[in-house]
Amino acid sequence: MKMLKQGMCAAAILAASTVSGHAETLTMLSSWDESYNAVPVFAQGFAERLEEKSGGALEVEMRGPETVSPFEQLQPVSAGLFDMLFTHGAYHLGETAMAFGMDAVTDDPEARRESGIYDVIDAHYQKRNLKLIGVFSAASGYHIMLREPIGEDGALEGRKIRASGTYHDLVQELGGSVVTLPASEIYSALERGVVDGAAWPVFGAMDYKWYEVADYMTRPTFGVTNLSLFMNLDSWNGLSEEQQAMVVDTAKELEVEGRMHFEELWDQEDKAMQEAGLEITQFGDETAENVNAIFAAGIWKQVEGKAGEDGKAFHDLAVEKGLTAN
Repeated sequence: MKMLKQGMCAAAILAASTVSGHAETLTMLSSWDESYNAVPVFAQGFAERLEEKSGGALEVEMRGPETVSPFEQLQPVSAGLFDMLFTHGAYHLGETAMAFGMDAVTDDPEARRESGIYDVIDAHYQKRNLKLIGVFSAASGYHIMLREPIGEDGALEGRKIRASGTYHDLVQELGGSVVTLPASEIYSALERGVVDGAAWPVFGAMDYKWYEVADYMTRPTFGVTNLSLFMNLDSWNGLSEEQQAMVVDTAKELEVEGRMHFEELWDQEDKAMQEAGLEITQFGDETAENVNAIFAAGIWKQVEGKAGEDGKAFHDLAVEKGLTAN
């Protein structure tokens, strides 16, 4: 009996060590820390759900922008220093603009996947040893916060607008001039009148308190804010087929459920911004009618210019499937 108990104990220890031996920890590099509301919803949400779905066999450890600058993260993930990357396509325009094109694609998670667009994007990034896992919509787009309301021109004629590469073409097309500033300098630039406005996703004004130095926000909004999740291709190939299916299924679920959650968040923040004193200023009728198409045209210009034939194939497919405004 004693020998039986010892044998059972040894078997239990062996089983436990076997389970822990099969557990794999993936490192995810994120372009934002957890104060950005997309991180807990999509990045941390992905990690938690994947661990649960795999029964603890796959764990994900987060690494934030303090580890690697958001604009320099593509290469170390491609090289295998990290397993996964949660980012925005605009952060890597110096290397490729392919994922950036998603901001010009209709905000419908299921239609996007069914269209074959993800396959085109994935093939492009696999040349860089990266696998596209998912694209998550924040259920909202972009706007411009202004010190003064839209004038008779109905657009941005003569105004200095803080804008990253995401908005350059749009601002210039609407008659404004681009001022390049990091996000950390937007508050002081608005306060001192260095810029007349700042282009940014519709989320963020409350966190950064820009409503204290800007009184207006433009409507309608334009584009769609998307966050992409990539995986090092070697890390992906190191997973079993079952694990690969878990990774993709987890991303698919969050593409739909996370977007629904962000619809609620956006409604709450929009109300909060107006309660904080921000007034809506409408673009003129002609600009309002075309602002989304103008924004999309600027994005596709960069996608095709920096991603070559792959970028053109992406744009052509989006047009063919009726998933872009331009």
